Amino acid sequence: MIFSDLTNWERERHTFPAPVRRAIERLQQTDLDGLPAGRHDFGEPGMFLLINEPVTRDWREIKPETHRLYTDIQLLLSGRERMRVAKVSEEQVVTDDKYEAQDIAFYENVHNENTIDMVPGDFIVLFPTDIHRPNCSVEEDMPIRKAVVKVHRDLFATEL
Repeated sequence: MIFSDLTNWERERHTFPAPVRRAIERLQQTDLDGLPAGRHDFGEPGMFLLINEPVTRDWREIKPETHRLYTDIQLLLSGRERMRVAKVSEEQVVTDDKYEAQDIAFYENVHNENTIDMVPGDFIVLFPTDIHRPNCSVEEDMPIRKAVVKVHRDLFATEL
């Protein structure tokens, strides 16, 4: 997992994997406010962009999830969001496996979750080893807008 913001990322960019750097650069070059909610081409095979407009909810109402094929780069555009994260381990048990059909699996109980409160401009990079519970309310439920870049694992393999 990587947590940063668009203000500071220039100082840190050399530490990020190349596909993450390319995705963040594209996010900065894209008129995200002008895009409607939904899926968009992102100019590189193995990457696509989702513009999501959920309403945050109490964290207990949101199932933790992981992905196998895609790394998420989630950039908050408006509102406030609490992201809860934990590492995949043997004690974390998948209760709803939809990896084959949708590249997602859900967990019922997650141990050692940490919270990150996000404001517009903050982004988080969630690798396949990161369990995450997105769209949680910080203090109250509110509509948020976020950009989620999905980066296929093959793009990370090509940089080795």
